[in-house]
Amino acid sequence: MNEPRLSQEAQSIIDEMVNRRPPLMRSSRRACYMRLISLLLCENGAEEADRATAIEAIKMAENRGLQPIFDRWDDPDSFQKRVLDPMLDINAYNAIPIQVKRWEPTLIRPPKPPEQMSVLAFCASPRVGGNTDVLIDYALQGAADAGARIEKHNLQKMKISYCLGCRKCKDPDFEGLCSIKDSMTGMYDKIMKCDALVVGFPIYTSRECAQMSTFLDRLDCFERFPYRMTMPPDKRAMVIGTWGYPNVDAYDWVIERVMIVLNLHRIPTIEAISACGFEGKLHGWDEHHKAVITRYPDELKKAYQAGRSLVTGQ
Repeated sequence: MNEPRLSQEAQSIIDEMVNRRPPLMRSSRRACYMRLISLLLCENGAEEADRATAIEAIKMAENRGLQPIFDRWDDPDSFQKRVLDPMLDINAYNAIPIQVKRWEPTLIRPPKPPEQMSVLAFCASPRVGGNTDVLIDYALQGAADAGARIEKHNLQKMKISYCLGCRKCKDPDFEGLCSIKDSMTGMYDKIMKCDALVVGFPIYTSRECAQMSTFLDRLDCFERFPYRMTMPPDKRAMVIGTWGYPNVDAYDWVIERVMIVLNLHRIPTIEAISACGFEGKLHGWDEHHKAVITRYPDELKKAYQAGRSLVTGQ
């Protein structure tokens, strides 16, 4: 198939994006962009792709983690004010709009009343009292006010080793869950017995933080050979993700990936919270070294309501 015709500006945009990729990926990325541009030209009845068509094709092909590039293309002045100025100026930093998104909830009533339910939370943020930590606390308060028992653990304070890949957990004759003896040993029983699981984590480098990644790896022992699940049914989960860039949809795909891992272990996510805008001169703190999210009570209510719904289904 012949490549579509590109204007000089369109070619420049495509070249810039392709060259941002490692060399091994560039050919396949370019082919993907060209295919999408061809389809857009056909749809629009045009013969040559302009800059806007090239950008549209790239946005269709890429996840929102590249939003900073898109914003710089779409509105350089706004990008300067929203992203670059807050790195240097405290007034610009304080003007960043903190956003919290409560994902469209799945209102499924639990099989027991809230007062008979237990909620177990794991905070993966290394910052005690940080924005992730505060959002988890508000979610737990919502569950507690509905009558549920709550318990919270900070992964940073726990001794959790990496999965060794020994695969003993897949041995039909292996007794127990995991061969590693550390802080997770006592957590497995709690996870098995809880009715709802809350996990919260910051995103630093376009993925869940290392503490959460290690925790998720260590859940692999719940799946026994041959594909036999040990996790009791009727559990539910809530996922909370936070990041700096001021776009509340930028890392939906990271949160979805954590949901998928939990779902593999029969813990379906029915509530999720995204929160953003914590980037800049003080990196998510205020002048008193407190989480800036505490300045936004209406945003925090979303986490509270999601926590309450987690145990009530309404």
